[in-house]
Formats: sequence, structure tokens, C-alpha cells
Amino acid sequence: MAEVNASFLGESNASLIYIPCGVFFVLSPLLVGTRLWSRMRNGGSLGADDYTIMASATFAIASSAIMIISCYYGYGRHRGVLTSPNLADTLKYFYICQITYKASINLTKSSILLLYVRIFGGIRWFKRVCIGLITIIALYCIASVLATIFQCSPVRKAWEKEMQGQCINNGQFWYANGGFSIATDMIILVLPMPLVYALHAPRVQKAALMLVFALGIFVVVTSCLRLTTINIQAISPDPTYDIASTMWTIIEMNVAIMCACLPQIRPLMLKMFPRLMPGSCSNERSQRPPQVTYFNEHAKADPSSSEDSRWAHIEGRDGIHLSNLANVRKGDGSSEEYILQDDKTIHKTVNYSVEYSKKRSNDTLNSMV
Repeated sequence: MAEVNASFLGESNASLIYIPCGVFFVLSPLLVGTRLWSRMRNGGSLGADDYTIMASATFAIASSAIMIISCYYGYGRHRGVLTSPNLADTLKYFYICQITYKASINLTKSSILLLYVRIFGGIRWFKRVCIGLITIIALYCIASVLATIFQCSPVRKAWEKEMQGQCINNGQFWYANGGFSIATDMIILVLPMPLVYALHAPRVQKAALMLVFALGIFVVVTSCLRLTTINIQAISPDPTYDIASTMWTIIEMNVAIMCACLPQIRPLMLKMFPRLMPGSCSNERSQRPPQVTYFNEHAKADPSSSEDSRWAHIEGRDGIHLSNLANVRKGDGSSEEYILQDDKTIHKTVNYSVEYSKKRSNDTLNSMV
């Protein structure tokens, strides 16, 4: 019996927290930093999507640090072996992590949508949908953070379980939050696909672009895996030991940040490892000068339409660029075609044969394929 008790006292699942926290504590800021450096190195300026992903990474790093501290006080060990002060400290840090998680995951969603606006902002209906989704996500983030903060009355009961008071049903709340997260992830995942499919580009290039935008499927998978473990911790009599859902929480928010950053740093990877990147061009293609293969302008027949409403598809040495027209130098010859479509806008297609300077457009999403 003594051996059983000794084994029970020594059992710990803290490694489920230490390992992902340690990995992502390095990996997430590294990818975000590389993304920012890559954009500025190519002559671009930081946009709202970059600042939003920086804020998300800050909350994700804070979440990892908080859970490591929580494990120091006993998170991952059996509840019965923890002293009352240690149990309270453990649950307090877990309570704080619930707040930082919701802030991080929703900021990442907003960052991806802001990136969509940067690329496809000239398409008015698409921009409005993105802004609408950002508004919904922002409002939900505020509501869910407030609900988390005030999940118990008094608030301290969230970590001091012996205190008199009432708390919301955490299991139902976590399921609702997980359902919203998966639903919005799926919408964000499929949103740009019709626009990519409609591009005047070879099928292989369009498929590669779709694959880039489809990286978010990994976030959906981790969200679903997290959802399968939520109820275990919510109803467990030993919530400091049954912590698989916390592990998936850490993984989910950091995988989301990585998926938001990988398309942005791909041009750097192409330059550093051209032979290892499957999307790199053949030697023949890489030696020819960059060309604008088409230009697609979405603007109303009003000539006062701003330059920001225009975007171009440029084929360069390192892949496809979606760029603002303002920084593309027009060549001698061009052909134009105007088409009036169902959305009552004029779509102008212009084919150029040009050369352009090495400086990238500030609005360019480099080397998506």
C-alpha cells in the first residue's frame, strides 16, 4: 500500500505542458520575427495584419510562461497531493491562461483576415465580408474574455474552490467557444478560394496558392482534437492531473500563429534553400526576367477610384506576387480588355511585358506559390 501511495504522489502530467510550451516559446516568436524581417527586407512596410499577429504572439508567449509557472506550483499532479495554497496558485494561473488564450486565438484570426484585405482589398464585396468577420470576431473575443473573467461570483472562486459562490458551467462554455473557433476557422479557410480559382493563372499555380491558403486546416484539426478533451478536464474530479485539453490549447494557438506566418516567410526560404523548396522554379524559368502576366483591376466606372483598389498578378523569379499597381512600371506595349460583370463593376484586364525594379511593392504578398 505504501508503494502505491508513493507512486501516486510522484505521478505528474506536467510534461504535457512543458514540452509544447518550451517548443513554441522559441518557435512562435522566431516565425513572427522572420515574417516581419522578410517583409521589411523586401522593401515592404508593416501593416495591421503584422501588428495583430505580434499581439497574438505576445499573448501566446504569455500563455506558455503562465502554464510553466502553474506547473511549478503543481499543475499536472494529482489534486489530492497539493497543499491548499499550491492548488489555489495552480488554478489561478490556469484561470489567467484561459484569458490570454482567447485573446491570442482571436487576434490570429483577425490577422489572417487583415492579410486577405491587404491582398484582395480591391474587391469590395470580399473586403466587406472580411471587415464583417473581423468585427464579429472582435466582439466575440471581448464577450468571451469578459465571460472568462467573471465566470464565478465572487471572481476568486474560480481558483479558490472552497469559497462560497456560483460558477458557470465551464464544460458548456468551453464547447461553445470551441464551436465558434472551428466555425470561423472553416469560413476563413474557404473564403479566398473562389478568388484564387478565378485567377488567370496555370492550374498548378492556382493549386499551389490554394494550398498556401489551406494551411489553416492544421488549426481546424488541432481545434477538433482539443474539443475531444475539453469535457474530460471540465468534469474531472482531478482537474490538475487530467490536463490534455490544456496541452491542445497551447498547441492550437501556436499552430494558428505558425500557419499565419509561413506564407509570409516562404520567399526567404526560396532564396535560402531553392533546391529544397518544392515550389521553386526550374533553372530555365529562374533565369528569365520577371514578367507581369496579367493585371486585374476591380473598380467602378468612377475614375476617382483609388490606387489601393487595384491589384496585379506578377510572375517573378521566386513565384507569384499579388501587388498594388502603384509600384509596377508599365512597359511600352499593353493590351486592355474591359468586361462588365454581374456585380455592376468594370473589370479591366491588361497584359504587360515589363521589367520592374528590385524593390518590392509595399502591398505585396511575396511568393505565395
